[in-house]
Amino acid sequence: MIVVRHKFIAGRGKGKGAKVVAIGKAIAHMKYIQHRPGPDKEKGGREMFNERDQVDAQEMRDAIKELGGSRVVVHKLTLAPEINPADKKAFTREVMQELSRDKGLDLNWFAVEHNNTDHHHIHVVVLGKDRNGSEVRIDLKDIDKVKEYGDRYLERWHPKEMERSRRDREDKEKERRAERSREREAAKQERISEGLELPWLHQKIIREQLEPFQEWKEKQDQCDKTQENRGEDKERPYHQDTIEAAGREWSKANNLQELRDLNEHLWDNYEERVPLDQYKKLVGWIKEKEKLKEPEKGKEESKSKERRDEFEYQGNKYSKKDSYEKLTGVAAKLREGEERLPFEDYQKLRGWIEYKDRERWSGALGKEIERTHEKFERSKTMQDLKAAEGGRVLDPLQEQLMSNPIVGLFMTEAAIASEIVRSIPLDDRNRDYMKEARDELLGIQRDIEEKRRNVLPSEKALYDQSIERLEKGIEEIERKRAEEERNRKRGKERGLDDWDRYDPYGRF
Repeated sequence: MIVVRHKFIAGRGKGKGAKVVAIGKAIAHMKYIQHRPGPDKEKGGREMFNERDQVDAQEMRDAIKELGGSRVVVHKLTLAPEINPADKKAFTREVMQELSRDKGLDLNWFAVEHNNTDHHHIHVVVLGKDRNGSEVRIDLKDIDKVKEYGDRYLERWHPKEMERSRRDREDKEKERRAERSREREAAKQERISEGLELPWLHQKIIREQLEPFQEWKEKQDQCDKTQENRGEDKERPYHQDTIEAAGREWSKANNLQELRDLNEHLWDNYEERVPLDQYKKLVGWIKEKEKLKEPEKGKEESKSKERRDEFEYQGNKYSKKDSYEKLTGVAAKLREGEERLPFEDYQKLRGWIEYKDRERWSGALGKEIERTHEKFERSKTMQDLKAAEGGRVLDPLQEQLMSNPIVGLFMTEAAIASEIVRSIPLDDRNRDYMKEARDELLGIQRDIEEKRRNVLPSEKALYDQSIERLEKGIEEIERKRAEEERNRKRGKERGLDDWDRYDPYGRF
């Protein structure tokens, strides 16, 4: 693998002196690469070469001066192979020869080796017009091809070194991914501990409350219809655009793997997603880079592939109809393995997972509260149901708390426990039962106090109210136990045994 950097010096600009300035910059760059200080500098400057050795520098200066009226005076390329070729001249000549053949031009270029730094590299200057007078344009596609030509040369002449370098690169990439994963997890735990982020379960509940599944589904269907009617957006030119995401700056100059990792990170971390216009740029960059890697196909085949609502991975087919577990399983395999899906298929997979996830949480909170209410009703005694005359309603405070998606379930548990306390008859045979009820309330109180430590400051007041209700329930149990103890002592004073002390008419 080689690293290629590209810049150019434009020949046209505002003002009468633009031509002179452009030529001066090009000649200054040529002098820099030939006479830069360093231990590898020879007497009279480093050797300049192209198809020939010992190219005359004055010859190249004269050629540059003639290009002041062209769009580009010179293109500046820097070739940095990951291993040091034994013959840098042969390496450079083969790369430039293949680039000339691919573009159908007779490129006029010259190069200089630099060996005075830790990273060996070759500076190549390509004139803005070829030897036949045709304009020379170098874009990102050409840069990717230069990388491919360089890798071919190194694979052919240095196979062992390339294999060793590839293994080292893969190990570093794995370690980098693991380090990023650890950093994201540590940052997430810190946000949760500081109350800046809700745990996974609470996020699901709140998302469903803020944007119910049916409303979200209608929006998605509308977006799909709009995109089908509009068709694909036309490819936009690239003008050194950048986006800010995951704490750093990204551009089309990043390689395909980095952009894919960023896309996966944005899908996995909902709170870090970027604005829609920036995400469209990211998608466009990934699509363009994938097209360069895959052979071109006919338009009909490409459209049919995009229309199909399934994809294949490792011999298995996946579609939107598959279960949530199956789709998340293949997503986990993709994260752990080295193989990658085409971008369109990956986007489908993530969309299907989000759809299934929202679908399975649709109405979950309402159903749970409904089941809790049923349990609450069943916990009442026949005497409570008779006194309620047709049913019992929750008090206004409890209704307000129950409307909160996070505290509602906890408050319901507290109300149930309090109702159980009220329904306990005062007789000796239930003393152990009341103790168990008290212990149960204490356990619920400890659980809520534990959860209170990891919530937002604005929500702690609701938890405090829940704890206060539990404390009142515990006090009610203690009061009834004390009353029972007084009745027992009063029975002893009258000389009654345990059985005789029980009076169904309530006289003792």
